[in-house]
Amino acid sequence: MTAPPKATHNVPFHSLGISQILSYGCLFYAFAQLKIPLAANIGIDPSEILVAVTGALLVQAFLAPLIGGWIDRFGALVVMTRGLLIGAVGIALLPAVHALWWVWVCMVPIGLGFAMSSYETAFSAAVQLDETKSRKHISFITFYGGVASSVIWLSIAPLLAWFGLEATCMICGMSLVLMGVRTRHLDQKSAAISSKETCQMAPFRWALMTRNERRAVVALASASALEYLTFASTTLLWITWFTTQFNDVGLAVMLAALYGPFQTVGRLLEMAFGHRFDARITGMIAFIGVPTALILAQQDGLAFAVVAMVIFGMGHGILTVSFGYVTNMYFSADVYGRAKGWITTPRAVGTAIGPSLGGALFVMGPDIFFASMIGISILSATCFAMLFAAKPRDMHTSASSAS
Repeated sequence: MTAPPKATHNVPFHSLGISQILSYGCLFYAFAQLKIPLAANIGIDPSEILVAVTGALLVQAFLAPLIGGWIDRFGALVVMTRGLLIGAVGIALLPAVHALWWVWVCMVPIGLGFAMSSYETAFSAAVQLDETKSRKHISFITFYGGVASSVIWLSIAPLLAWFGLEATCMICGMSLVLMGVRTRHLDQKSAAISSKETCQMAPFRWALMTRNERRAVVALASASALEYLTFASTTLLWITWFTTQFNDVGLAVMLAALYGPFQTVGRLLEMAFGHRFDARITGMIAFIGVPTALILAQQDGLAFAVVAMVIFGMGHGILTVSFGYVTNMYFSADVYGRAKGWITTPRAVGTAIGPSLGGALFVMGPDIFFASMIGISILSATCFAMLFAAKPRDMHTSASSAS
């Protein structure tokens, strides 16, 4: 097998980061606001739009291994370019027909585009372009992604008010197209992208993995599935919980909104200090923070709520980087995409079912909800801790031999 040549220039992490603002923003976060006018046009409840969004997330789950293979075969930037363009078609055409069946039709390219252009693909691009500095570049990419919700929500609201649903969706689509053009330019400029004619893929099968690689796949897949289930369940219910606790909707929104900025703070801390420590250690510290935040959130007093959201945000911010980089500790650039695809499938399923599971548990009672989420987060941390029994590969030796 001939390894893909390494890039001779700096990783374009600013462009990769902006792609995450647009991918996550236009193909996921935007539905927090688009669901209401979209449902009104059709004459249905907004919850039915969210069910369709869940369908789009399941598309990502089931296609993740296939997309991982595309990343290793064709290069992450090629896959990202096509994903951005496919997602652009789906979001731009979303309001074209006022029918629920059309929403489901559009969710196919939206889900496929999101799966091809989200974090896993951006992380793969960082690893393929410069494996020796992948942790630093993954941190930069997640820093941009951390503000995706804020940027999109602050943009979508005035667009809907000024131009309406159709124009807003078209603007989202055009933004994705422009980012796709930019990514295509990076692909042409980069020396790190290979093709079937110049590079045969390294074999990647369970039977060929070492014991440590198998442990890493199981640990990361299990931990991320449970962690993102907790994340998706709790994130959409913070406002409901704080409203119940303090009987003030405005205060509840402000408290829940603390998550986003402190997620970014967590990623800044990872960028500044993470390189000094084993990524598994920083990941475990972040994992401990999640159940701690859930316990604090149940205590009486505004100060406890603030501290809980600060810890919750920082913990998840660091964990995003941990899941991206720790995978590279066990799998080199030539198989990283497929390894990430295997790990992403259960994670995406957890994300998809999280909101409905969390809602059902919350209806049964906040105590039951929080006890369940704390238990799941502790189980997730336990799965992640399995990595300490699996020795990482020698990344410096691998990088040198691939050059």
